[in-house]
Amino acid sequence: MDLTEQAPLAEQVSPLDEEDLRRWRACARRFWLHRHGNAEAPQAPAEPGADRMVDGPAATQALRACCPALVSIEAPAGDDEWQAAIDLTERLVVDVGAQDEAWGIAGACFASDEGVRVRVDLLTRGSAGFKLFRVRHATAGSEADVDAVALWAHVLSRNALRVQSAGLMLVDTAFVYPGHGCYAGLYREVDLAPVLGTRPVGDWIVAMRRCERAQMPPVPLGAPCGAPAAGGGLCDSIDRCGVPAVEPTLADPAYSLDIVGRELAAELRAEGYVDLRSVPQHRLMAERHRRAARAVKHGEPVLDPGAGAALRTLAGPRRWLRFETIGFAVPPWAGTQPYQALPFQWSCALAQEDGTVRHAGFLAGPDGDPRRGFAASLVEQLGREGPLFAYNAGFERNRIRELAQRFDDLAPALEALLPRFVDLFALLRDHYYHPAMAGSWSLRSVFKAVAPQAGAHEFSLSWQGRAMHSPLEAFAASLERGLTNGQAGQLRDALWAHGERHCTALRHITQALEQA
Repeated sequence: MDLTEQAPLAEQVSPLDEEDLRRWRACARRFWLHRHGNAEAPQAPAEPGADRMVDGPAATQALRACCPALVSIEAPAGDDEWQAAIDLTERLVVDVGAQDEAWGIAGACFASDEGVRVRVDLLTRGSAGFKLFRVRHATAGSEADVDAVALWAHVLSRNALRVQSAGLMLVDTAFVYPGHGCYAGLYREVDLAPVLGTRPVGDWIVAMRRCERAQMPPVPLGAPCGAPAAGGGLCDSIDRCGVPAVEPTLADPAYSLDIVGRELAAELRAEGYVDLRSVPQHRLMAERHRRAARAVKHGEPVLDPGAGAALRTLAGPRRWLRFETIGFAVPPWAGTQPYQALPFQWSCALAQEDGTVRHAGFLAGPDGDPRRGFAASLVEQLGREGPLFAYNAGFERNRIRELAQRFDDLAPALEALLPRFVDLFALLRDHYYHPAMAGSWSLRSVFKAVAPQAGAHEFSLSWQGRAMHSPLEAFAASLERGLTNGQAGQLRDALWAHGERHCTALRHITQALEQA
C-alpha cells in the first residue's frame, strides 16, 4: 500500500516530544514518516549535558557543583518508565520545603494536556519560580537548543508551574579547575527570554497534530534531504521518503582544481578549465602546484630529489614521534581548563645500531594529571641527539613548550628537544605529491596515500557494545570508574597499537622521501 494512501491516524496518538519537534522543524514529511512508524526506533534521551564532545569523567560531578542537592532522574524509555519519571518529578516539585538554592532536578520529566512529553536537563528554584536550563558541554548553543527550551517552558506553563527564567548552561573556557571537585564557575548561563517569544510552540503543536492526521505532506522547499541528521548520517527517512536521490555532479576530488588552492582554482574555472589534468604547466607558477599537476596527469606520485638530499644531512640515531592530546569539556585535573589540549600519549619508533626498530612510549593511566609523567618519560627516552621526525611538528613543539613552562626542573631538557624536530609535512609539501591525497595534507590523507600498509589512517575498536573511531574516545572511556582489568586492558592495548602504527607510517613516509 502506498504511503500517500494511508488512512488518517486514530484519535489516540502517541505523545509528541522534543525529537518530533526537531524533525518537524526540519521537514514535515520526515516528521510524518516517523509518526506513522516508518522511521528509526525511538531512543532514550541522552543524559543532561551529553554532547558529542569528550565531556570528561567529572561531567556529573560538575553539574552537581551547581546544585549540591541535585536529584537525578534516569532517562525513561517506555511509557511505564515515563509515567514513573513524571510522577517522581511531580512529587519533587510539590515538596516546596526541600527547594532551596542547592535544590535541583537533572532530567525532570513533564507531560502536558496536549499530549507532549519533555525531559528538562536541569530544573532549579528561583526567587519567583522555576528556572530551567539546557545543559551543553559546548561554548555556544544552536537553534535546536532554543526550540527545545521553548518547548520545555511551554509544557511547564501547561502544568501551572511558574517559569522564572529559561536558558542555556554553556562551558566558560576561562574557567581553571582548582581541584577538589570545585566546579563552581565552569558554566555560564545564557538567558533565552528575549528570543523565546519568537517560538510559537502552541501553534507548532497544533500544526504537528494536524500534519500527522493528514496525508503524507510534500517535501518542503529547502528540506535538508542530503544534510547530516542528528545521528551523524543522512536523513533517517531518506530511503522511505519517495524522493529520488540526486547524485551531486562534483568533479573527482583526485583531479579537482581546488588542489592548487581555491583562489587559483576560481581563476582557472573562469578560464574554462574543468580539472587539473587539462591545465598546462606554464599556467601554474608555484613548483608544488606543477608537481601536483604532474602527479595527477600521470596517476602516480612525484618526488623531487631535494627531499633525499635534505634527509641525508641529518646525523645521529633517528626517532619517529607522535603525540596524542585530548580536550575535556569538564577538566578532570587541577590547573587545567575546558578544551585545553592535554597530552596523554606519546609514541616513538627508535632506530637501533643493528638496523632494527624499538618502540617506546607513554600512556596515561586513570589516576591523576599525566603531564609530568608524560614530560619526564619523554626526556628519558628521546636521548640528546638525533633527529625527531614528526608530521606537522609544530604541534609537538607547542606541547613541549607548554610542558616546559609548567615544569621548571624539566624545562632545559624539554627545550633541548625542540631544535631536533624534522617536519615531514614541510618536506612532503616542498618535494612530494601523491594523487591519492586529492589535495588534502591532513595526517589521515597522507597516511592513507603514502603508507596505507601501516593502517595508521584509521582507528576502529568495538568495546562493550560501543563502536569507537577515535583514540580520544578510547582514552576517555579508559578513565571511567569501575572498569575491570580486562576492560581497561582492551582500551590500552588498542591505544598502544595505534601509536605504533602511527610511528610505522612516519617511517614509511621518511623512506618514501629518501627514494629520490
